[in-house]
Amino acid sequence: MAEVETQVRCSKADCPVASGGGCSEGYDPIQSCPYYGRTADDDVDEGVAGFEDRERASSVDDDVVPLASGEALDGLEVDVFLRWRPATFVTIVGDRDSGKTTLVAAFYDRFLRGPFADHIFAGSRTLVGLEKRSHYARADSGRAKPDTPRTSISEGLSYFHFAVRSVALPAPRTDLMLTDRAGETYRQARSNSELVPQLTELSQADRVVLLLDGARIADAVTRAGAMQAVRQSLRAFLDGGGLRHESVVQVVTTKIDLLERHPEQAAIRDQLTAFKDRLVQSFAPRLASLTFWDIAARDPDGLYPPAYGVEPLFRNWLTPYEVTVAPAVLPGTLLSEFDKLLLRTPLETLP
Repeated sequence: MAEVETQVRCSKADCPVASGGGCSEGYDPIQSCPYYGRTADDDVDEGVAGFEDRERASSVDDDVVPLASGEALDGLEVDVFLRWRPATFVTIVGDRDSGKTTLVAAFYDRFLRGPFADHIFAGSRTLVGLEKRSHYARADSGRAKPDTPRTSISEGLSYFHFAVRSVALPAPRTDLMLTDRAGETYRQARSNSELVPQLTELSQADRVVLLLDGARIADAVTRAGAMQAVRQSLRAFLDGGGLRHESVVQVVTTKIDLLERHPEQAAIRDQLTAFKDRLVQSFAPRLASLTFWDIAARDPDGLYPPAYGVEPLFRNWLTPYEVTVAPAVLPGTLLSEFDKLLLRTPLETLP
């Protein structure tokens, strides 16, 4: 029987996918690209259908309330949410394939199984987006090994929302906003600190999480580059104003399972310890907090429990960090009555 040749389609005319190349939008796996498996005619048909849907929707009376899409939120949607409820912001920074989206999907997967870190899931405005990010890690995706779609640089900044509540009811609800941005953007800002002010998620964050890719650490060829990427990111973010004295920074080594099973495990551990010590010496005085964490959000070989090391990290995010500022010391001797008034006036400190 003759084999039927399958033609890979893409609705973008200039995309090299149809000729066996990679996705021009940077999606990986390629099936996660919205243009994949389509033709320009498909887009035209959907455009017409969309126009007809909008025409029908415009004829409906004004009492109809539109439902949220459930996709990841953009900045404007987050601003609208903040008018309703406060939220804790966690900015996750890392290079491509370092595990940013996998970490977010790990939290979602754990809450699907039940209570996690002594908290229960209380809802999300981004359930559809979380489901899409988790699909390729499940058996029904048809993949031999779990995977996570990579964020395209064209998607910009988006947020995943988690609402959680302590199992010790009654307890207040906590809303978390976890950022999602392509690693290429952070790499560009690392090379040019003038781009840092565009990364608004840094100054907004209650926690800034810098991911150190364990897969690159396990490879002797890429190890030094992976460590240098974290160091350069810290320096660029501080010099560019993205991080300040009140910033709480966590350096998280991902895919720790690859290091624990490495034949040179002891030597790698020594290198990591020396690297962390240098980071503390260079940057800790310029930050409110600089701590280090190890996780294995997903171990395909099953030697580690699901979301290994993620639980204490999640607990930390739910705990408010109190930034203390030492009161200013008045120099010199106060002689006049006006100067002595300062001694009787409480000095204002940052919250």
